[in-house]
Amino acid sequence: MPGLSVPEDPATGSAAAGLGIALCALGLAAADGETPYRISQGVDMGRPSVLHGRVEAVGGRPVACRVAGQVVPVATGTIAVPLL
Repeated sequence: MPGLSVPEDPATGSAAAGLGIALCALGLAAADGETPYRISQGVDMGRPSVLHGRVEAVGGRPVACRVAGQVVPVATGTIAVPLL
């Protein structure tokens, strides 16, 4: 959000996974099989990060997305899923 004085974020795993899904939606990933991708982020803010993603598609639709890399945790949490 450069317009709001935030030139870039450090690496964000959830956004990196979303990128894999977007690559499929835009036809930039293999329609069948796996497509690897690499993200470099956070350099300008002094927190350089590299994430490695891999999206798997079947018939042009994403079925799995994996993201890996080294992180510096800034928060933790737990999500409680209600039983139905």
